[in-house]
Amino acid sequence: MNSKFLPVYISAWLLIALAAPCGANEAINAVKLVYQEQEEGVDPYLVTFTVSSDFLRIDDESDDSGYIVFDISNNRIYSVSHFDKSILVIAQYPETKLSADFEIDIEYHALENAPMISGKQVYNYRVKAIAGDKSDTCMDIQLVPGLLPEVSKSLQGFQKTISGQHVASLEKTPEEYRTPCYLVDQVYNKGIYYNKGLPIQEWHSNEKRRQLMNFEAAEVDASIFDIPDEYRQYSLK
Repeated sequence: MNSKFLPVYISAWLLIALAAPCGANEAINAVKLVYQEQEEGVDPYLVTFTVSSDFLRIDDESDDSGYIVFDISNNRIYSVSHFDKSILVIAQYPETKLSADFEIDIEYHALENAPMISGKQVYNYRVKAIAGDKSDTCMDIQLVPGLLPEVSKSLQGFQKTISGQHVASLEKTPEEYRTPCYLVDQVYNKGIYYNKGLPIQEWHSNEKRRQLMNFEAAEVDASIFDIPDEYRQYSLK
């Protein structure tokens, strides 16, 4: 499988430092990030991540049927569905390491020709799964070290919680689908790359792509992180 290196396209706004937020007295400070995402066979769509010190909210701008809230301190995800008035609750699972009969190779290097982001160098983080003579690229992520470190930490917490759910559900996946990249990228992906910096562009082995389009400091109403009391809550355990 050929490497899926993605060229970096940096908009002018990314080169500007975040401005101090201002707004209503009852608002709380947050950072808003807008990513363009694309999956195989699906038109690109925008996803907004709103990150405060305590919560992360995710909104698919193409679909108003629900939203996701991540309680950062408790490592708990609430996936709200307005369609059936339900909330899928994903709690933190015990840490589980991947035990596999293949090697994992990580390449990490600066992209010398990429424009600086807020005065910081862009790096590429590439993960490969190597089994015998076969080497597959599982993820290619371009990131900026030192850019919004608290946001990166919160996003990593969310990814680790999602990974725990995927690991717990792995036995339901047929053996033939458990390829090395599936295990590395879709199941045991705990977002270690967030330790390196904030991703601005990603490619994953399931052909999912993500590109950062905008970020800004903002003041938001704290109620956007609420979940409906009257909705039914359930888990997959």
